[in-house]
Amino acid sequence: MTAGGSNETNTSRREVWRDLLRDHFVSLDVDVERDCGTFDGAVRSDFLGHLRVSGVRSVDQDVVRTQELLRRDGERYFQVCLVRRGEAHAAQDGHEATLHPGDFVIYETERPFHWALRSGAASPYWDLAVFTWPRDTIQLSDSESVSLTCRTLDGGSGITGVLSRMLTDLLVEKPAISEGGAIRIADEIGDLVATIATEAHGFGAGTDRHASLLRQIDTYIAEHLGDPDLSPERVAQAHFVSTRQLQRMFAGRGQMVSQVIRRQRLERCRRDLLTHRGGEATLTEICVRWGFTDLAVFSRAFREVYGTSPTAYRARARA
Repeated sequence: MTAGGSNETNTSRREVWRDLLRDHFVSLDVDVERDCGTFDGAVRSDFLGHLRVSGVRSVDQDVVRTQELLRRDGERYFQVCLVRRGEAHAAQDGHEATLHPGDFVIYETERPFHWALRSGAASPYWDLAVFTWPRDTIQLSDSESVSLTCRTLDGGSGITGVLSRMLTDLLVEKPAISEGGAIRIADEIGDLVATIATEAHGFGAGTDRHASLLRQIDTYIAEHLGDPDLSPERVAQAHFVSTRQLQRMFAGRGQMVSQVIRRQRLERCRRDLLTHRGGEATLTEICVRWGFTDLAVFSRAFREVYGTSPTAYRARARA
C-alpha cells in the first residue's frame, strides 16, 4: 500500500492487549474469557491514503467502547468490521448483528458499542478485517449513520457479497499505489460502503413525500454548490417551503442546511485537489469553483475539517 507500511504486533500478555488495540484504533475496554487458555493476540495495519486497513486476531473476548472512553479520547471514525474466522455479535444504536465469516457491519467510534468475539470450534482464534476512515470523509449524515450501524451485511450473496470479497482482497493483497491514487480510492471505497449499506437495508428507496422532497433538495444543493449565493433561504425558495420548515427537515437528519452546504463545498474542493479536474488550477480557482469567495476563509475551513492546509494536502497527494 502507501507510505507508512505495515506493522504487525503480537502479544501474549492480556494487560498489553488493550493498549495495542488503542494504538491501532481507539480506547476500548476488553474482557477476555477466563477459560480461553493461553492468551494470544495480533494486530496488523496498513494505510491506503487516509483509510486504515487492519487485520486483528485473538482469543474469545468482549470489547466495549463506553461513554467514559468516548469522553476520554473523542475520536471520530467510521469503521467496517468483516469477520474472516469465528463469530461476532455487535451492538450499537439499538441494533444488534450476529456475523459469520464473510459478513460485515458498519459502526462509529463516537458512540458506545459492544462486540462479543468468539473463535468457534474450528480454531482457537477469531480473525477480523477492520477498515477505518476519518468520519468527516464519509458522506452520511449522523442520522443516516445511526440507521445503518450494526445491521448485518451478508457476505455470501448479492451486492453485499461482492463488497465483502473486495474488502477481503484489499486486506490480503495490499496493493502498491501512489499516495494520490490511494486517497482517491479510499474515498471511493468509503462512498461505495455507504451506498451499498443504504441500499441493502432499503433506506435508499423511500417513497413518501417528505423523503422525496429531501432527495430533491439534496440534488439541488449538489448541483448549485458553485453558486456563491446558495443559502438556506435560496434552497427554501426553490422548493416552495419556508426557511423554518427546511431547517426542521434537516434537523430531523441531525444536520443544519448551512453546514451541509459548507461541508459539501469543502469535500468538492478536497477532491479537486487530488484529481485531473483540479489539474494545475490555483487554490483560488478551486475554491471559487465551489462557491467560496475568500481564499483565507476557505483555507481556515479546510484546515478545521481535514487537519491540514489545502496547499499541504495537495503537496502530499503529489509527493
